[in-house]
Amino acid sequence: MKLTLIVSGWIGVLMMAALAAPKFISQTSFIGSRNHFDERLPKWLYDQRMPRWLWMWASLDGNHYLSIARDGYYEFEYGFFPLYPTLIKFINSLTGFQFVISGLVVSYLSFLGMIVMGGKLLRLDYSIARSKSIFYWLLAFPTAFFLISVYNDSLYLFLALTSWYLIRKKKIWAGATVGYFAALTRITGLALFPALVAEVIMSKKKTKELFPLILIPLGTLSYLLYLEEFRGSWKLFFDSMAVWGQQRFVFPLQTLWRYLKIILGFQTLDRAYLVASMEISVVILSIILLIRGWKSVRLPYLIYAITVLLLPSSSGTLAGMPRYFYHAFPLVIILSGIFYNKKIVGYLVMILSLILQLYLMAYFSQGHFIA
Repeated sequence: MKLTLIVSGWIGVLMMAALAAPKFISQTSFIGSRNHFDERLPKWLYDQRMPRWLWMWASLDGNHYLSIARDGYYEFEYGFFPLYPTLIKFINSLTGFQFVISGLVVSYLSFLGMIVMGGKLLRLDYSIARSKSIFYWLLAFPTAFFLISVYNDSLYLFLALTSWYLIRKKKIWAGATVGYFAALTRITGLALFPALVAEVIMSKKKTKELFPLILIPLGTLSYLLYLEEFRGSWKLFFDSMAVWGQQRFVFPLQTLWRYLKIILGFQTLDRAYLVASMEISVVILSIILLIRGWKSVRLPYLIYAITVLLLPSSSGTLAGMPRYFYHAFPLVIILSGIFYNKKIVGYLVMILSLILQLYLMAYFSQGHFIA
């Protein structure tokens, strides 16, 4: 009951921040278009058929997920993995709900599944009180509102946590199968592979037990094969990523150096500079947490968190890193552990984080890029 009240209150406060946003923040054109690069097409997402408090949850990338669900892939959209929009289309076909509502249904069900499976996984190593603390820190993180938006973050975390839990319970084939779908949801699903290999090895299972885990990278490969067979080339994925400023491979330190030059050489304190500052700040925070808490979490968790951080930073940009922080959920475990016995300081940090989240939610609801 307490958890339900906290989550309900969290959602309510986010709604209030978003509904107040139009009084202070201008709306961009990145809400409701079929494609950010084609403004000629009608803004079907937020016409007279639904109120703002619904369509605002489908800002930016949410446009693309809904567009893919409704009309299939379009130019530059091949960087978006297919499972989430496929589920949106399924809910729409099953219920007749509008696409925004169908997307929210998928996200909220995934969020609920994430809570349940995350709790089961955490309880294998931590007390109930500690597990709840970890979840509260996740909710307090400044970009946590993406978990209940028309984004695939909660679906990915639900699948990743479920896969991990099944592997820990020695259900290798079941865990690998769920991992396949996690890798069909986001590129970060690939990070599960080395981490779960380490998990199986640590459980002292026979080498042949590793074989089912090959299903995880096959999730990503399946999407590339789909592009090759039905769209003409598997390279469309990488071409689309390049449009969004993400190259095929860049050494992560080069990416960090590029961002440091942006931060140190800024000319104006505009929103783009503040977003870049937030992106590199999350990376620095992640590195500090890994150094500070590497002894406090399981080795497979460390492998997973490091791999999650390396995958996007190897693309030449840190865009999205404020969301990838909670994809690398062991970082949240470490963060909560630091403040677990420092209640007053922990509450102050959590309150400041929540205030920043409300600020970011206001901008996100008006179509501004956050992460």
